[in-house]
Amino acid sequence: MLLELRDAEGAVLELFEAGAHIDLHIAPGLIRQYSLVDVGRNDGAYMICVQREDGGRGGSIAVHDRVREGDTLTISSPRNTFPLRQPDGGVLLLSAGVGVTPLVSMAARLHRTGAAFEFHAYTRSPNALPLREHLESGAYRDRVFVHDSSRGDSFRTSAPRLLHQPVEGGAVYACGPEAFVALARERASDAGWGPEQFHSERFAPMAPPEPEGSAPFTVIAASTGQEMSVAPDESIADVLERHGYETYRSCGQGYCGSCVTRVISGIPDHRDDTQSPEEHARNSHINVCCSRSLSAVLELDV
Repeated sequence: MLLELRDAEGAVLELFEAGAHIDLHIAPGLIRQYSLVDVGRNDGAYMICVQREDGGRGGSIAVHDRVREGDTLTISSPRNTFPLRQPDGGVLLLSAGVGVTPLVSMAARLHRTGAAFEFHAYTRSPNALPLREHLESGAYRDRVFVHDSSRGDSFRTSAPRLLHQPVEGGAVYACGPEAFVALARERASDAGWGPEQFHSERFAPMAPPEPEGSAPFTVIAASTGQEMSVAPDESIADVLERHGYETYRSCGQGYCGSCVTRVISGIPDHRDDTQSPEEHARNSHINVCCSRSLSAVLELDV
């Protein structure tokens, strides 16, 4: 489903960068992230692609079953945890399934700037690839290569030639299920691409949070001064929400970035996959859905 979102009062929605996503508030307590899709229009609307996942966590089903034309929905401002960095060399875009959506915006951006790139989209069957019609009819269609595993063209058995030919100043962007991203990363590393050249976005955390170090601590809400105890078996988000503070969490596992909160004082125990190692080292923000505290007291900007 391709969903067009417009401001209810007719205002032009703020611009977004390739790779950005929004939080879509589908129902009370049901928030999901969807990549913003650049389809080459400039009329102040957002486009998102929602693929129905019957075995998922219920967000896509709710969109397909409940959302209708004319409904009023709440969304967040665009947020980007998967930014496109303009390269000096060529770019290889690799997607599997619905992972195609952020890469469409990257391809559009690269095409407009005249950058060299190839876009390889992997799908389990000819009709299963989201945005296929757009990819095969768009301005950069000559750089798009669709691979159908049902026809024996699988990423598990073969990979684009460019993945095996590292480019100085180039980059690889991969998005899709964790197994797909992990295999792409492994192949890129084996071929000689540097770790700083490989960029990815995933739909699940790399590993569950470690249970060690889950001692109780105190969280202080900077807006009110309220002190709240966080027990070993609950998250910061659980405690904040129980006391009436909004966290905007969605995935609950530290990979979507919706609940990232500014740290006023204290030392976070980072257990997320959203922030970079450099951001972790700054200790300026924390994912309250999964991370904890290394200090006895953690004051947050809530």
